Amino acid sequence: MPSLPQGSGPVSRERPGLAIAGQSAAEETMRASHQLLRSITEIQSEFIRGSDAPSLFERLLAVVLELTGSGSGLIGEVIHAPATRPSLQLLASIPREEGDAPWPLPTPTEEKEQDPREPRALVRAVHVSGRPVLGETFLGLPLDCGGEQVGQVLLAGRPGGYDAGHIDFLQPFIEACGSMLLGYRDERRRAGQEPREPRHSQDSYEERLRMLIDGIHDGVWELDLVSGQLFVNRHWLGMLGYEWNELPHTFSTWTLLIHPDDAAESERLFQEHVAGHSPFIEREQRLRRKDGGWAWVLSRARVVARDEQGRPLRMVGTNVDITARKLAEERLRALVRTLPDIIFRISADGTYLDCQVNDHEDLLIPPETVIGTNIRQMPMAPQLIDKMFAHLGRAIRDESLEVFEYTLDMPLGPRYFEARMFRSGPDEAVSIVRNITERKQAEQRVRQQEEELRRHRDSLEEQVRNRSERLRQATLELEEQQSQLIQAEKLASLGQMAAGVAHEVNNPVSYVMSNLGTLDQYVSSISPLLQLQGEIVHIMESGEPAPVEMLERLRELWDRADAGFILEDMPELIEESLSGTRHIKEIAQSLRSFAREDSGEPQLVDVNTELASTLKMVWNELKYKCEVKRDFGPLPPVSCHPTQLAQVFTNLLVNAAQAMETKGEIRIRTRHEGEEVVVEISDTGKGMTQETLSKLFTPFFTTKPRGQGTGLGLSVSYGIITRHKGRIDVQSEPGKGSTFTVRLPAAER
Repeated sequence: MPSLPQGSGPVSRERPGLAIAGQSAAEETMRASHQLLRSITEIQSEFIRGSDAPSLFERLLAVVLELTGSGSGLIGEVIHAPATRPSLQLLASIPREEGDAPWPLPTPTEEKEQDPREPRALVRAVHVSGRPVLGETFLGLPLDCGGEQVGQVLLAGRPGGYDAGHIDFLQPFIEACGSMLLGYRDERRRAGQEPREPRHSQDSYEERLRMLIDGIHDGVWELDLVSGQLFVNRHWLGMLGYEWNELPHTFSTWTLLIHPDDAAESERLFQEHVAGHSPFIEREQRLRRKDGGWAWVLSRARVVARDEQGRPLRMVGTNVDITARKLAEERLRALVRTLPDIIFRISADGTYLDCQVNDHEDLLIPPETVIGTNIRQMPMAPQLIDKMFAHLGRAIRDESLEVFEYTLDMPLGPRYFEARMFRSGPDEAVSIVRNITERKQAEQRVRQQEEELRRHRDSLEEQVRNRSERLRQATLELEEQQSQLIQAEKLASLGQMAAGVAHEVNNPVSYVMSNLGTLDQYVSSISPLLQLQGEIVHIMESGEPAPVEMLERLRELWDRADAGFILEDMPELIEESLSGTRHIKEIAQSLRSFAREDSGEPQLVDVNTELASTLKMVWNELKYKCEVKRDFGPLPPVSCHPTQLAQVFTNLLVNAAQAMETKGEIRIRTRHEGEEVVVEISDTGKGMTQETLSKLFTPFFTTKPRGQGTGLGLSVSYGIITRHKGRIDVQSEPGKGSTFTVRLPAAER
């Protein structure tokens, strides 16, 4: 045997063969197992029908080498000849081994070879151990049948080496080879080509054949064409639901089981083959099961023995249950018939091999002429034909799913199609073509509707922009008017308070002027005294004593002017005058703060301070009508416009004073509640009815006589507090006074 290539290490148990692009290891193992089982079934069937055994062993070995990725291998039979040691006779080898000399095998008592990399050493090791042997680059497998080692399989040259997973994967192959090898040996003995071994001298050919075919998973049968006797294995009966002794084993039994619709064709094929007009029989037919149903069976058979005159003597065949496949095919055909798609099977050169079409209007040529026609013969544009060939080539070569769209000019107008191509064989692909004309037309309608909607949207957006601009302008005008209204209300309030303010200013001005007149007289009285003192000081600075007459004159002027009283009275006059001027300044500042417009940016202010300043400004309106009591609590700052807040307090205080017909009381309370600053202004006035309360904050509503109110004070106050994110409430009953509560959010710390 030629030297075998060495491997390079172990591989996974889940990867018996070479990896296939796009498949996981589990998918590859399952695919390889199915392929191995199919190959074993086909080769066993041919072996039963009398095909040449060595060629079948070689075919089976080739399949195993391909699936495991091995570079070489052999199948050998263990020969036990009388008076000689056992040996291994090669039945099949890849590459083919020259020479037929058997390999001698050791007895169990002999030592094993020392070099496991040498193939013959591995063969001897398998023979001695009777178990699979894994070498660095080799895999040796014993073929056992009925407790006897009848042969061996040797594999080598797989990149990555072998492991226990390959032994599991090859188990069906090992069993099939052992059964076939035993049957091959018995066939040679029956033909007189090999002497019987003493151990098996009583075994008949029929017993060995039964052992072989009972181990095959398909239904296997043998028909004696002379006697009509039919021998079947248990799988043949099992697929129909029968036990071993429930059916007569005769040819007539088999013919009675065939479906009436299939009987005539089956009889014709049988007679043609028996007469020698066909090499074998292959037929899909239905056989009746024990439960009364029908099983679809693929039957393959051939005559394996004839007499000297050529008359058939014996026929061997297999039955494979294909019921599940036929049902699946029927379901698939039913599904295909319901699909709106056209399905083509196309060869690599572009020839249509098969066609399934439900709507003939989607074809360019009559459906009966499609099969056998080439794509280049279709009445299509050359560019489209080239495009189809490009996708067809990629689908077959790269095993990729090719999806593309194309348009055809049909008698009823242009039609749109989507094609999906994928490989279905070494040199062919399946193309599923769907008419997507309605979808394309719907997409076109959607695009048109989207374009129309876009134009409408643009038009609406333009209208919205125009209206937004007009609304912005109107808002600016309203804001300007509101600002003017607030300022007008301020001026109106100032006008109402003008007389009182004038009175407030007149009092300090009067006594300031009186004090200044008195001070003027004092200055006139003490001026001579001060002048004489200056002269005396000048004389004394020259170092001479002051004349006596000047000192007497000084005393006379001191007494006449009553200078002592003037010195005592002047500080009081000055302090009173300064106090009056400070009071005038405070009134002027309050008026200026109240009358000026806001800067636009809110400020952090102390509400208690704003209330105190407002009280100073309106004090003249309050002092003759009521007593003001303050209850100011500690407050956090408030973010606001101070002048607007002062206007609110002014309106509430003036209204409270005007609500009292006799002398009463105004109580001002401030407190901090949660996140709010609360100001309560209560009065003991005449109160209000529910009707008045419902209209209290309505612009231009007033209960005052004409000329005494504008009706805007509380409306403006309500707007100011709302814009500061606060609220203003009022509680009032006729004869019980009113309480206005202002709540403002405290500034965040």
